Amino acid sequence: MRFASFVRTRLVRLSVGLSASAVLAACATSPIPATYSQAELKAACERHGFWWHPDELMGGYCEHDSQM
Repeated sequence: MRFASFVRTRLVRLSVGLSASAVLAACATSPIPATYSQAELKAACERHGFWWHPDELMGGYCEHDSQM
């Protein structure tokens, strides 16, 4: 009786551990979406009086007026 209880406990712990590992692995492989779109970043940049420079590699950047 004691051995069966021990085996059952080990199986429960193993299944919980495998389930937790599967959940963590699934979350780690999902892509994280961008917080703001390029259009939103451009609008915010222009709203503050700066210039937006689109860039396909880096996603664009906001430049302030260096002549001021």
